[in-house]
Amino acid sequence: MKRLIPYVTLGFPTMRGCKELLRACASGGADGIELGIPFSDPLADGPVIQATSQKALEAGATTDDAFRLAESFREVPLYFMTYVNPVYQYNPPRFLARAGRMKLAGVVIPDLPPEEAGPFLIASKMAGIPLVFLCSPTCSDERIRLIGRVSRSWIYLVSLKGVTGARAKTPGDLTAFVRRVRRHTSKPLYVGFGISTPDQAARVAEVADGVIVGSALLRKVQEGATPGRIERYVRSLARAIR
Repeated sequence: MKRLIPYVTLGFPTMRGCKELLRACASGGADGIELGIPFSDPLADGPVIQATSQKALEAGATTDDAFRLAESFREVPLYFMTYVNPVYQYNPPRFLARAGRMKLAGVVIPDLPPEEAGPFLIASKMAGIPLVFLCSPTCSDERIRLIGRVSRSWIYLVSLKGVTGARAKTPGDLTAFVRRVRRHTSKPLYVGFGISTPDQAARVAEVADGVIVGSALLRKVQEGATPGRIERYVRSLARAIR
C-alpha cells in the first residue's frame, strides 16, 4: 500500500494548534507524520516552512517540546525532521536514545551526509531508531548505493533540485529518477518536495512507495485553514494515492 506522510512544524501555528494539526492529519488518513523541529538555518526548506519555523522559534519551541509532544501523540507513527546542529547541541546519542525510548518511527536529518554518518548510525542502531537519508537527482549511482546500504527504513527522494515548496507540476524526469534509484536499492522510496495536489500525489504514487507533503499543507494553515479543512485535504491526498 502506498503511504502518505504529511509534514507539520512543531509549535506552528501554536503548540496547541500543532497538536490539533497532528490529529487532523491522522484522522485524514496519514500513515505517519513528519514533525519538523524548528531551526534557524533550515537549508533544505523553502519559504513556507522557513516562516513557520521562525514563528515557532519566536514562540519558544524547543527540541524538548518535540519530545513532549511526541510522547502525548500516539495516533500514527511520528518521524522527527531536524538538522545536524540541533542534534549536536542536544547530544546525538542522547537525542537518538530518547527517540528510541519513545518508539519514534525514525529521524530525518537532511544535512547529514551518509559518508559522515558513522557515529549517528552507531547511536541509532543502539537506540533502535532508524535514520532516514535524503537522495536527490544529483546523487551519483555510488552514493545511491551507499544510502541504500546505511538505510534501515525508507529513503527520502528529493523530487527536484532546490528546496521544499509547492510547485505547479511534478518534475518530468521524476519517473526516471525513481527507476534509477530502484536499480541500486530495494528500500522503500518516498518522494517529497513540490507535491501539493491530489493529482500530483497520485502521479508520484504511480512510481514511488510513499508521498510526503509539507509546504502545501502549512500554507493552508497560514491562510487560515481550520483543522477540519486540513483533515479533508489530507483525506483527498490519501484517497488519491490509493
